[in-house]
Amino acid sequence: MSGRMREYVMVVGAGAVGVMALGGCAQGSPGAPPTVTKTVTAAPSVVVFNPATSGKALAARIMARAKKNAPKDTVSGVTCANFPNLKVGTHTDCHLTLNGAKVTLRATFTKADGHYVLTRVKA
Repeated sequence: MSGRMREYVMVVGAGAVGVMALGGCAQGSPGAPPTVTKTVTAAPSVVVFNPATSGKALAARIMARAKKNAPKDTVSGVTCANFPNLKVGTHTDCHLTLNGAKVTLRATFTKADGHYVLTRVKA
């Protein structure tokens, strides 16, 4: 009889372990938080130009933009005229050497935050 008693105890023991394992997955128990993926877009940068150095700052931005957008082109000697106040619709001319050729660009400001559009000035 002791052999049957052991089997009975083992079956009950296995059932108790199964109930305990299921109890760990109940809704009330803490689990890992869900994974959330969120894409964050940086706010546009506001450019503040100092009237005394505005041309130099704009020339540096044009040079950096050229290197980023057209790394195979050789851009050098970028200079821009200083502009005393930044208003929508105003512009300044910039001169540079692009792949050995002299080029004149016009930077026209389209927003009060310093956004500008470059257009090539025909000689």
